[in-house]
Amino acid sequence: MRNYLFMLAILGCSFTSYAQNNIEPTAVDLSKKENPAEWILVYAPDGLMGYINREGKEIVPPLFTMIYPFGEYKENWARVEILGDLTGFIDTTGKFVVEPKYEYIEKFGKYREDWALVCIDDQFGFINSQGKEIVPPIYSEIPFINKKE
Repeated sequence: MRNYLFMLAILGCSFTSYAQNNIEPTAVDLSKKENPAEWILVYAPDGLMGYINREGKEIVPPLFTMIYPFGEYKENWARVEILGDLTGFIDTTGKFVVEPKYEYIEKFGKYREDWALVCIDDQFGFINSQGKEIVPPIYSEIPFINKKE
């Protein structure tokens, strides 16, 4: 079982996301659940995503190949991806709470309460629910921890 979970984590590091090419500039109004700040998702001509507010002011510049819904990983955080398939989190003010430097971030609580597994160059570590790196990603294997503390 441990080897199976380790392989899943390795595969997670190798997943890539692809930015859509040739997207016309457009705006998408998201639901309040996906977007608690009620921002408008915008696509730049190169397909990168960002947010503007209802007055048209840019809140998050279109720097991201993907912006996931707020609250999917942690309340009031949205996972973002940049070119090069690196991922991190922004908050509802548009500021980074976790710089997009990781190849993969697992959901919080799978290994330990308020911890998320992270991966850089096939090395694993953990961040906490405040976005701080609490175990540096220097380990080639982290066995699954059954007990959440």
